[in-house]
Amino acid sequence: MNHWHTMRASDADRERAADILKAAFAEGRLNPTEHRTRLDAVMRSQTYGEIQRQVADLPAGPAPFMPPSFDAANQALQANPWGTNAIVPTRRTEPLAKASLIMGAVAPLTCGLSAIPAIVTGHLALGRIANSGDEGRGMAIGGLVLGYLQAVGGTLFILAGIIAGLGH
Repeated sequence: MNHWHTMRASDADRERAADILKAAFAEGRLNPTEHRTRLDAVMRSQTYGEIQRQVADLPAGPAPFMPPSFDAANQALQANPWGTNAIVPTRRTEPLAKASLIMGAVAPLTCGLSAIPAIVTGHLALGRIANSGDEGRGMAIGGLVLGYLQAVGGTLFILAGIIAGLGH
């Protein structure tokens, strides 16, 4: 007799179940009250069985087709339904994209001194993202826009001051 349902669940197991609930809520399968109630129960769960009760009626992603000849595989799936959950790889965010956005955002506070580094790191980040496929394209573009706005605005301000000074 298999007692997987009495096995202690880990934090990672609870997080996977929370992801299933989040997807079900986003897809309209759960209303806000059901989502909150089930999520609270999942986070308090101590065993696989307690978690399974909260997500048993929800899809956990596409299930592989198993012909009737795969009885052993079907039994294994029934013995541990969590066994088919795959870990989804995450892509890292390019650090230069973060730096570009931060420097672009603080450029007005630094009197434009961080505008040029925001532009440089933004372009470097876009190049790295194109090669590596990492996340952060939006951050890099945001840093570029803020850096260019501050650089152009500062240049126009200085030119206006020079022109005003020549008129006297």
